[in-house]
Amino acid sequence: MKHQPKVLIIGLIDRKKDLQAQQAGLKEAELLVDTYGGDVDKVITQNASHRDSSTYIGSGKVQEIKQLVEAEDINIVVINDHLKASQLFALESIISIQSSCKIWDRTQLILQIFKKHASTAEAKLQIKLAELNHHGPELSGLGISMSQQAGGIGTRGVGETNTEIMRRHWQKEKKTVKSKLEKVAQNRHQQMKHRKQSGIPTVSIIGYTNAGKTTLFNAISSKKDKVRDALFATLDSSVSSMYLKHVGKQIFISDTIGFIQDLPTMLIDAFKSTLLETINADILLHVIDSSDENVHLKINTVNQIIESIGLESKQQIYVFNKTDKLSKTKRGELSKKYHKNKHIFISAKNNQGVDKLVDVIETELLSIGLKRSKHLSYLDNLLSKRNDGVMS
Repeated sequence: MKHQPKVLIIGLIDRKKDLQAQQAGLKEAELLVDTYGGDVDKVITQNASHRDSSTYIGSGKVQEIKQLVEAEDINIVVINDHLKASQLFALESIISIQSSCKIWDRTQLILQIFKKHASTAEAKLQIKLAELNHHGPELSGLGISMSQQAGGIGTRGVGETNTEIMRRHWQKEKKTVKSKLEKVAQNRHQQMKHRKQSGIPTVSIIGYTNAGKTTLFNAISSKKDKVRDALFATLDSSVSSMYLKHVGKQIFISDTIGFIQDLPTMLIDAFKSTLLETINADILLHVIDSSDENVHLKINTVNQIIESIGLESKQQIYVFNKTDKLSKTKRGELSKKYHKNKHIFISAKNNQGVDKLVDVIETELLSIGLKRSKHLSYLDNLLSKRNDGVMS
């Protein structure tokens, strides 16, 4: 059996902000560690007023964590926030000086999960680009340590030169990855262009990670993707087709990467070519785990992200999933709260309400200009004439 790394999670709590959201963020960090394959040993919180510009958690807490890492044989320390490269390096240089413990922030944890799940060349390149943007040229510590060593012996210029070399190498590597990514993405752009030119509508499934997006994708499309009860099971967007019988036409449907609370902007930027599947959609199916105790927070999180990539004007249908776990009272509360949003309750796993959802998709596409197939229009006219008594 493969050894699971022991993980210590550290979170700053700001008493002036929404405590429920912050607690949900810590719980999500535990789920992220579980998805990565780690074993959460402890979760430590600290008052946010102690935030330190150089080490983020302050010198006293750093020493406390260092002792805990050595005593408990911790393999990974995760800071549940997005830190600067210099802060991560400072923490690593103190905490890991007598151990091989890794220091990650929330971004790095997500990137490690992405690495494990990425299967296509495009996704791997996107992750590499995000890592380079997050790490910066100095995160490895090579440039910094050289500067420190050179400064200590009165040859500061040598240290500065090494740092400049590190930065040039970093910039060159970024340029190389971007160039490769552009070439790989060209095929996707061509496919999307072809779909647009064909006039075939596209429906994209979006939502918080682990809301059941891929289960729904499998239920309504002709493709069967892998379904896992884990965060970020889907990294690469998947496109399939579905037939609308009342319209008499096929449409495209895509499943995209799941969103999470406080998803770093750089990760959104890195996965923009994947998210283009969503941007080019005619309708968004916003899949929601209706049984989640933080359902409203997660709906808001997804809406904030789609707004940040310019999708707020897209037609959106709220798909309240996992209703097999939902009480009638909670269902009524959700329906009342989101009565201004087009919404439907389903259980993709049990195939409950899925046919009704397809009907809703058909209606919405017709309302934005999709025409029924010519052979169906002909049958409509035929039936109409019969009903009018023109034909016997």
